[in-house]
Amino acid sequence: MSEKFKMRDGDTMLIMVKDGAVLHFSPNMSWPHVEFVRRMTGKLPEGAWVGTVSKLDGRIAAISSKYFFGYQLPGPDWVQTAVKDRFE
Repeated sequence: MSEKFKMRDGDTMLIMVKDGAVLHFSPNMSWPHVEFVRRMTGKLPEGAWVGTVSKLDGRIAAISSKYFFGYQLPGPDWVQTAVKDRFE
């Protein structure tokens, strides 16, 4: 496992998760999710999840991409676990 990436309270980043691991992340919040995916992988890989990770009040959570999923809600448990394994 990679060393955990330390987030500061208030940080927000774009992330892509697949097979229980964070594949890509970027602090460049000027990109929409679709541009992040285009630059990282060209298209969203089969079975991958894309969204935003934030650290607020010491807690880290992932929110789904409205562009890709049609809604903005907390990511599924497998995404939250992958995010907490990669970020602190």
